Amino acid sequence: MIILIFLAYIHLSVNQKIESSFLRVYGIQAFQIRNITQNGFPLKSKITITLQHLEGEKPILLMCSNKPNANISMDYESIIKQCFYDVNAYEDKNKKQVLSLQDKQFVGKFHHNYNIYEYQDAGLFIGAISKLQSSYSIQAEIQSIYTCQKECRNGASCFYGVCECLQGSFGDDCSIQGLNILDQKTLSSSHLYYLNIKQLTKTAFLRILSNSIPIRRQCYAEKPQVNHGAQVLTNLLQLDHDQIKNCQNITFQVQDEMKVQQIPYYLFKIMDVESVEIFDNNLQEESLSTFMLILFIGLSIFLFLMIACCCSKYFKNKVDYQKQQLQTEAIPTYVDLYIPTYKFQEIKQSDVPYIHTDGHYCSICLERFDLYNNVKITYCKHLYHSKCLRLWIEKIKVCPLCRAPLDEQTIISMVPPKSLTLIDQITNKSTNKFKSSQGSLNSLNNQNTNKFQHLNYQRSLAYIDQ
Repeated sequence: MIILIFLAYIHLSVNQKIESSFLRVYGIQAFQIRNITQNGFPLKSKITITLQHLEGEKPILLMCSNKPNANISMDYESIIKQCFYDVNAYEDKNKKQVLSLQDKQFVGKFHHNYNIYEYQDAGLFIGAISKLQSSYSIQAEIQSIYTCQKECRNGASCFYGVCECLQGSFGDDCSIQGLNILDQKTLSSSHLYYLNIKQLTKTAFLRILSNSIPIRRQCYAEKPQVNHGAQVLTNLLQLDHDQIKNCQNITFQVQDEMKVQQIPYYLFKIMDVESVEIFDNNLQEESLSTFMLILFIGLSIFLFLMIACCCSKYFKNKVDYQKQQLQTEAIPTYVDLYIPTYKFQEIKQSDVPYIHTDGHYCSICLERFDLYNNVKITYCKHLYHSKCLRLWIEKIKVCPLCRAPLDEQTIISMVPPKSLTLIDQITNKSTNKFKSSQGSLNSLNNQNTNKFQHLNYQRSLAYIDQ
């Protein structure tokens, strides 16, 4: 029972509310909040003050450190300098204005951007002002600091007592809509325009207008009241690198303090002009950049396809060459059978006349002979790598150096008759064996190794003697 009474007391203390009505009044009217604050602030709570306009001229809700001077009470500009007021989020539909007061330990440097101010025990003035007759009511209510003082509009969400606006929405309740100036060709005084700095591709911004007009320009995070930027008469919408960087830094500071995501904006408001055209001086550069990007992508795709095609062709040729090599090495030709094979070291040590081996190189592959290279000597007394000569004769049946014929009939005719008979026997046997079994050829070659080496020696003597 005691617990229920305690909870009920807390509920009443947190949800205390007072309200006053002002009917057909003008000038400055005071609103007392002492009754709601006489017991102090509940922990992590705030006082939300709401002005509800009923009829007549629209009043302005004020919060001042002291009551404005009566002598200048009707001077709006002077009062603005003395007081805080909620001009940024007046809801035309509901005709509401809202301010909040919090304990100073929960109020930071940028809370006033969201109409949240530090509560003061002494001298604090809460009220409203209107030049002409107006009817309205003012209400004060204690709420949690995590409750948004207004309903978040245009898809915004409430976090830590603040509305997190989507792009293009402004005000402490995100009720003010703007247009992206990068998408505009003309500007008018009936709209608010914004520049999302994150969308800039350069470190500066410049647009040229068709004529000079009065413009208000401001970094939204620095001064969130949308109509309070410095007014200048110009035909340029221009931001330099320092202005953009400064606005980004302020926005990030607000984000860190409020714990709510912020977008770095610059706001532009056209004053007293129906419409003005924009000449985009960056159009050619952007078009050129787009063209260069398309060209780069096209060239990249072309180079990729070329490389892929070359690689595919290279590997295909490599596979075909390997197959050809296997076929060539598997089937002995008349070059293998009738032209003897030696190690280059043997030729070099034998001092065979007419064969110059000092510094000699193969005329087909143009590489020098290694001592352990397999070489062949043609009947015209020219020396080549065995493999090079075999591949050469497959294509061109003449000597690469002297153009002597190297066809099968000529080669056979250069072999002595005695050797020819033995070679024919070996050839016939090896051919028949190769057709039946590839392993039989190796066996036959092993059986006739000594005879074949002797035959090679006889051939070389025959070539050299001729």
